[in-house]
Amino acid sequence: MSESERNPLQRMITVPAPKKWTEAVFVCSKCMKRQDRRELRSDIKHRLKQSGRRDIRVIACGCFDLCPKRGVTIARGRELGSPAKLHVLDNSDGADIVASWLLTDATS
Repeated sequence: MSESERNPLQRMITVPAPKKWTEAVFVCSKCMKRQDRRELRSDIKHRLKQSGRRDIRVIACGCFDLCPKRGVTIARGRELGSPAKLHVLDNSDGADIVASWLLTDATS
């Protein structure tokens, strides 16, 4: 049995993320759909671009299994370690709150 057959991870290819990204933010697409806030991701991206920050990538992703009744689950890439932190954006809150959170805490 060859080494790659014993350890299938050796067959994976690692590529660097584009240099223009400094951070990734994940927004649950299931929450957005269920709360009828499909435009949330693009609204967050728009607010970040208005502030001159094009280095934060906003990505729609699958379910985080948190499933709030009145909100959308959001995760910051660097906070997904152990212990992982998830954030819930209430339905009464807009994309401005997420953008200001990302911009205020971008240096820490």
